[in-house]
Amino acid sequence: MTAVARELRRPNPIRLAGLLGVGLALCLTVARAQTPAPSYADLVAQAESGDPATDYTALRNAYAVSDGYDGYGMSTAGLIDALYPAFFKAKDCAKVIATSDQILKTDFTPALVHFMRADCFKQTGDDARADREAWIGSSLAHSLLGTGDGKSVATAYVVVTMAEERFVLTNMELNEENQALLADGGHSYDLIEGKNEKTGVKASVYFKVDALLAGTARALQKAN
Repeated sequence: MTAVARELRRPNPIRLAGLLGVGLALCLTVARAQTPAPSYADLVAQAESGDPATDYTALRNAYAVSDGYDGYGMSTAGLIDALYPAFFKAKDCAKVIATSDQILKTDFTPALVHFMRADCFKQTGDDARADREAWIGSSLAHSLLGTGDGKSVATAYVVVTMAEERFVLTNMELNEENQALLADGGHSYDLIEGKNEKTGVKASVYFKVDALLAGTARALQKAN
């Protein structure tokens, strides 16, 4: 007779309740372990639907392990080169929306692209889509900026793409001057040094790039 069976035979309601509670907890733990995490595609669909419960940190992390991962943005570089002047110079919202549609099919995570789309949808009178894009952009930015403050390896920003590094530096108004890849405690970090474009004050920013390097290594291995 097992120990659990012997305990269940004893007419002690407190002990019985405790054992049943442990059993229920174990069942719930197993159930959670057997439930697969939402895929990148599922999380993107959830975000596009406007669901406020979307986990944007999970979405960013899922992108880093997805089949189409492109952490350095090689496949969208030409599209990004076309997007920026279309938005900042020409104010060509038709081109911004069409170009950003293509970018987001590859990488849904760049907050700035969503902010551009929000502005353009607002200009074209589509307030509902403008609000949704603004929410997505804000949520992605909040997820990224909430990972740390970049002042040390212990509080480094955790990025999954190179575009996220650029977003943080732009947010800090920091012009990059030097970059170094560091290893510390089994993790990899980018150290970016530069000056504030307005004040000229020097600053150093740390980025944890484990997901970026691992995802890129997987993509290269798959390509070969």
